[in-house]
Amino acid sequence: MSDESQNASEQPFGLGETPTPPTTPAGPLTENEKLLSGLSWVSQLLIPAVLPIILLLTDESKRSAFVKHHAVQSLGMAGAAVIYEIAAAIVFAILTAITGGLLGCILWIIFLAPILPLVYYGIQAFQGKYVTIPYLTEFLQRNNWL
Repeated sequence: MSDESQNASEQPFGLGETPTPPTTPAGPLTENEKLLSGLSWVSQLLIPAVLPIILLLTDESKRSAFVKHHAVQSLGMAGAAVIYEIAAAIVFAILTAITGGLLGCILWIIFLAPILPLVYYGIQAFQGKYVTIPYLTEFLQRNNWL
């Protein structure tokens, strides 16, 4: 067994290796790419889906895989948030009706849950990091959207 294959077996899946920073074909990420990627997440709080769609329709996503990655991910998260909000509304209505309105005073907080991942992933994008969202990233890759 050669040294190279022995070293590969000691470190499965690249564990222990330092990750390389993401780059574009022209070199390292620019501040503009980081800004647009971060805004594609954070803009979901004010006007959902508008900025990611604009980024995907312009040349920016063709020039930067980083921007395209975050724009597609944020659109996927927006879709997941809509599904979550529908489920939360059903749970809210049922539990409020069962308790005679008592839990309605507290349960409104469940509608704010999608804000946390949007802000977190936006910060990651501003820092120039690729994000992997459990289940969503796999779904987007299986459908060749990423």
